[in-house]
Amino acid sequence: MPYIIRNKNQWRKVYPGVRRKPVYEVLQRMEVGILMFDNSDEETFTFNNSYDIEPTVTISTVGPDANVSICSINLSNSAVTVSSSAKFTGEVHLQVVERM
Repeated sequence: MPYIIRNKNQWRKVYPGVRRKPVYEVLQRMEVGILMFDNSDEETFTFNNSYDIEPTVTISTVGPDANVSICSINLSNSAVTVSSSAKFTGEVHLQVVERM
């Protein structure tokens, strides 16, 4: 006949006499955005958050007409300028992550 072995120490919970309030801190700031291109090859995206140093930006094109190459040509603490290899109409998705 099978039986279950239980460790009693795993089932015992010990609570301290005084509970402490949790203290939260911001570890990493991040934001996402959509940049619309309207028959242009260069657009600027301004960040909503403020960053101490230049953040890391990931850029990708979306849509059937987005057969272009995308790169960032100017990155600062407050904005990024995105350039495409040719003029197109569509949207570009951005992910901005603070560097640690």
